[in-house]
Amino acid sequence: MGKKKICDNREDEIRLPFISLPNYVVTPLIPQPVKIEEENKCSIIEKAFEKNSFVFFSTWVKLQKEDNEGEIKPLGVVCNIDKVLKMPGAPALIFIRPIKIGRILNFIEDEESLKVDVKVLKQISVPKNFNKDYAPLMSRVDSLFQMIMRFLIDPEKATSEKIVEENSKTPVEHLYALIHVSPISWEEKYEVISCRSFKSLINLVISLLDIAEQRMAIQSNIQERTHQEITRQQKESFLRMHLHHIKEELGETDDNEEVSQLMSMSLGKKWNNSVAEHFNKELNKLRRLNINNPEYSVQYAYLENFLELPWDNYKKSDISLNKVESVLNRDHYGLEKVKERILEYMAVTKLRDDLKAPIICLYGPPGVGKTSIGKSIAEALDREYSRIALGGMHDEAEIRGHRRTYIGAMPGRFLHALSKCEFGNPLMLLDEIDKVGKDYKGDPSSALLEALDPEQNNTFHDNFIDFPYDLSRVLFIATANDLSTIPAPLRDRMEIIEMPGYTLDEKIEIAKKHLIKKALSDNGLENEEVKFSRDALETIIKSFTHEKGVRQLYMAINRILRKLALLKVKNLNFPKEVSSQNILNYLDKKDFKLSSVGFFAG
Repeated sequence: MGKKKICDNREDEIRLPFISLPNYVVTPLIPQPVKIEEENKCSIIEKAFEKNSFVFFSTWVKLQKEDNEGEIKPLGVVCNIDKVLKMPGAPALIFIRPIKIGRILNFIEDEESLKVDVKVLKQISVPKNFNKDYAPLMSRVDSLFQMIMRFLIDPEKATSEKIVEENSKTPVEHLYALIHVSPISWEEKYEVISCRSFKSLINLVISLLDIAEQRMAIQSNIQERTHQEITRQQKESFLRMHLHHIKEELGETDDNEEVSQLMSMSLGKKWNNSVAEHFNKELNKLRRLNINNPEYSVQYAYLENFLELPWDNYKKSDISLNKVESVLNRDHYGLEKVKERILEYMAVTKLRDDLKAPIICLYGPPGVGKTSIGKSIAEALDREYSRIALGGMHDEAEIRGHRRTYIGAMPGRFLHALSKCEFGNPLMLLDEIDKVGKDYKGDPSSALLEALDPEQNNTFHDNFIDFPYDLSRVLFIATANDLSTIPAPLRDRMEIIEMPGYTLDEKIEIAKKHLIKKALSDNGLENEEVKFSRDALETIIKSFTHEKGVRQLYMAINRILRKLALLKVKNLNFPKEVSSQNILNYLDKKDFKLSSVGFFAG
C-alpha cells in the first residue's frame, strides 16, 4: 500500500510498523522532533526510514509506579520519518512529519517488529460557513494564545511563534499548531486528536488554552510574590547589617555582641516567612531593651530557645518494613503478635505517607521490653530517639511550658526534647503514660491531648514559645502498665498494642541471646567466660522470679556474676558453668521475694 492511499481523504485500513511513546502524544500535521530511548524501537525507525515507509505512533501510559505495566491508547498518528540522528550511548532523535490520525484495530507480531492494523480516519475539514460562524472563535483562539505567550521568556516565545507561523496554512493546522506549542498535558492533547469535527475541535482548543492561561497566570503570580518576599527579606537583612556597621563607626550602636550573634544565627535558618517575621519582631523588642533591664535576660532566653528549635529541619527517613522487621527480630525474641501489629502500623503510615494515625501505646507488665522496642523502631526508621518520662508528672506546664512572665520560665518537655534532637521528626517515647497525675497545677493528661491528636498537633501551642509549632511529623510511642488510669479521651487517641509477657522457653532464649551477654559486660567478665546451663536458667526462672517480663531474671543473673567477679579478683577458682545444682551457692530466696510484679490491669 503506497503513501498516496494514506494521503487520500478517505478512511482506509493499512498495516504499519508501530512505535509507542511514553506519555507523549504526537500532534497531527505539525513536523516535530521525537526522542526514542529503547534500542528495539530505534531499529524499527531505521528500517522504516530506509524503506521510506510510514510508521504509526501511539501513546503508552504507565499504570503503576511500581511496575512497567501500562496500556496503549487506541488513537495515534501516521507519520513519515524525515530524518534520524543517532549517537552511540544516547537516545535517538528523529524528525517526523505527521500525516493523519488513525485508530488501532489489531496488533501483529512478526520476526522484524511489532505492527498494527490501523484504520486511517478522515482529515477534519474546514466548514463552508467558516467566515460567518467561526471567524470570531478563531480570533478568541489567537487572543488566548497571545496571552499565554506573554508568560514565556523571549527565546521560547520566538520559537513557539515561528512554529505557529510556519504551520498555519489552514485553520485546522493553525489549531493543531497552537496546541503543540502551548503548555498543556498529554491527556489534553489526546482529547484534541479525538475530535472528529471542526466545531468540537475549536471549542476544545478554546477551553484548553483558557485553562492553560489561567494556570500560567496563577503560577506567575506565585513566583512573583515569592521573589518579592525573598527580595524584601534580603533587602532588610542587608540594610540592617549596614545600619549596624554605620552605628558602630559613629559609636552609637544599640546592638551588643549577644544581639548580633542572635541575628547572625537567624540568617542561616531555613524557616518560613511567618516564623521569620515573628523572630524579627521579638529581636527588635530585645534591641529596644537596655541590657540592665530585668526583662532583657527573659527576652534573650526566649530568643535563644526559639533559635534552638528545629524549624522546618527534618531528617530524611524512609520506612522500610524489611528493616523494621529485621531490627525487631534482632533485638527482641518472641512477641510475634506485637511485631505484626507494629509492622501493620508502619505499613499504613508508609502508604499514607504521613503520621496522621493513632499513637502507638505499648501496654503490658514491667520488664517485657516496651521501652527497648521504641529504641529499636527509632533505629530501624533512622530517626533521632528521645524519651520523656511521664511518671509522676502533675504540672500542666511540663507539657505546655511556662509563660514568659514567670521567673525561670522554660518550654515544655516536647519542645525541649526537640531542641536536643536538632530535627523536627524524631521518635519520641512517652514512658509510663498511665502514671500521669494531676493537682491544683492543672491536668497534664488533658494537655497531652493536643500534642498527641493528629488533627491538632500541627499547630501545638507552647506557652513559653507562644507561637504554633508543628508536631505532626513526630512519631509518638507511649508505654503503660495499667490502662484503667489513662483518661478515656487520651486512650481513644492511641492504638493499644498489648505485650502480655514471655513463656518459660522464651525467657530462656532471651537470657542466652541478650541478658547473659549484657550482665557479663556489666560485671567486667569476658564474653563466654561463664556459661549458664538450660537447667540453671529454668531453676532461676521458676524458683526466683514470678514475673511476666525478664527484669528480675536479669537481676538474678547479675547477682550470680557479681559473686563470680569477686572470686576472680581474689584469684580464687570459680566454676565456668552455672548449673541447677550450684544455684543456691549464689542466690538466696530471701533476697528475691516472690511478688506479683507481673500484674495486668485492663
